[in-house]
This record gives sequence, structure tokens and C-alpha cells, in this order.
Amino acid sequence: MSSRPSFYITRLENWVDLPSSLGTLGAQILAGGTDLVPNLTWELASPTMLVDVMGISELREITIDAEGRWVIGAAVTLSDILHHPVLGAHYPMLVAAVHAVATPEIRAQATLGGNLCVDTRCRFRNQPPIWRSGLDPCFKSDGNRCYAAPKSRECVAILSSDTAPVLIALGAEVAVGGPELRWVEVEALYSGDGHDHLTLGPQEFVRAVRLPRVSPAGVFRKWRDRATMDFPEVDVAVAATLDEGVPRDIRIVVSAVGPAPVRISAAEVLLDSSPWTDAQLERASVMAREAVHPYDNGQLGVIGRQLAVRSLVLDALTALRAALMETGGEQNDLGGRDSREKGQPR
Repeated sequence: MSSRPSFYITRLENWVDLPSSLGTLGAQILAGGTDLVPNLTWELASPTMLVDVMGISELREITIDAEGRWVIGAAVTLSDILHHPVLGAHYPMLVAAVHAVATPEIRAQATLGGNLCVDTRCRFRNQPPIWRSGLDPCFKSDGNRCYAAPKSRECVAILSSDTAPVLIALGAEVAVGGPELRWVEVEALYSGDGHDHLTLGPQEFVRAVRLPRVSPAGVFRKWRDRATMDFPEVDVAVAATLDEGVPRDIRIVVSAVGPAPVRISAAEVLLDSSPWTDAQLERASVMAREAVHPYDNGQLGVIGRQLAVRSLVLDALTALRAALMETGGEQNDLGGRDSREKGQPR
């Protein structure tokens, strides 16, 4: 029988002390614990020290900075975001993604920073110890192989954060605390390697998320086996702004298909330079499917997830087009009626 990891817990009340605590070999942050504690139970994590940050008041605040941008502390719970009296009206896509995370009980405990930094998952690793004992260690377990992608030279475990693709689509930034404070785009938080999926240094941590002063229009879609609780098999977030009736700053993000969210750059360029006809939206969804390469490490298979990417991107873009048309007025249909261009009934 394997032994459970041994560690001790320290509780902080000032974020200034956090970098030095994280400098301890084997130290790991404990916030809501909804991901970490199950990993400890299944011996998927072996910290020597847990640093409890829930007593740091600065990490639990939702504020507006001097430039009118909303700043959400990393230890703010997902329920706090859902029940904020104003935030949801300004950033409905973020609230939609937060509401899609797990269950009310988990959202009451889980934090925004924890969801962004959630450990990557793989059906070959996220299993009880007795199940894993029949396999040689994989990359995620400090081995030298990948069972989901045998030819891969690095881990392809899945990032299951629902908020990450939305925050990337919104153009949000994260404050990375440590020896020095720095702001980076959320997209830069992820390395693309499922083993070490975050770009944080040994003494660094996510301190806060800063949202743009004006939110673009956006749509979030999530596909999972069950309508509640389950991790995503595919996440899609799309966003754009209107500039004199023309969609600009288009972002199409697909997630839960690999170790990091994927920007569909080719589709973004396509829709930035052409009318949003049904045919163009369909073409953009095909580009999305071709740009992502899920492996057999989810619950619903490779082909199903590929088809879901195309379907969800098309659905999200169609909904976004409708939202932009409503914003821009009926005189602007964004090229949404192919029949109007062709002069033919649909």
C-alpha cells in the first residue's frame, strides 16, 4: 500500500510574504482546494508545504482601478463573481463561463485564480493509484512516455479551465506576483506543455485578473458529457467589437483540447476582412477544427471532440453575429443574409 504525502500548512495574511513561502522546495498554494485536495487524495500531488492564501484580503477583492478597469483578486470565489451586483452586467460572457464550472457547492469554494491555474488532466493519469500502478510513469508523472500520444515528446494533458478561454477572448490580463509584479496577457500564462503547463517562476503566483474597461461582445459555449459537474470536452469563446458597423478585434479561442487554449488566428483574419455570411462562418468553423488536434485523453474520443469544435465555433459565431447586429442596428446585417447578397430565396 502506498503512503499518503506528508506536508504541513502555513496560513498567510499578507501577499508580500507569499513569494518567500513559495520559495520553499515543494511548496504549493492552497486556495479553494477543489482541484488540489482530490489530487492529494489520489496521490497526484506531493507538496511538502501548502500555503493557504485565503486569509490575504487583497486577493479576495473585486475593485475598479484608476483607469476604470475591473480587477478581480485571484482568491475571489466563483460564487462571488456570479453574485456580484454589477460585474455580470458588464462581462456577461465571463459570468456564463463561471456558471458552467462544476456545481454550486464547488463554485462556492473554488477561486478564479485556481480555475485559471487548474492542473492539467488526462484519463491515463487522473486515476486511483492502484489503476496507475499497472502503467510505467508518463511525462506527467516524470516518466518518458505519453499514452495519449505515443509519438509525442511532451505531455499533452488537457487544460480544463472554463474561464481561461473567455478571459483570453476578452483580452484580459493577469497580475503575476513574485519578487516583482508584472502584468501579462492571460494567453501568456500557459506554456503548451501539459507537465509544466504554467509559465510562472518558482516564487510567482497569480495575484489578480484585470478586465478591459469596455467588454467586447462575446459568446461562450461548453461541451461536456453531462450538463452539470463535468469537466469540458471542448470550450469555445468568441468575441468582437463593432467599429463603425464593422467587426474588429475578433478573437476565437478553443480550449480543453490540449495543454493550453488555442487562438484560431486564420479564422480571426478571415472574419476581420470579409462579411460575416453563413458561408464565411462555416468556413471559420472548419478552420477551427483543422487548427486543433485533440488526443485520446478525454472522455468522449478524438473524432467527437473534433466535430464538437466545428459545431460549437459555428454556433458561437452565429450567436455573436446576432448580438453584433442588435448592437449595430438593423441597418447593419454584417453580411449575415447570404440570400440578400445573391438575390435568391433561402
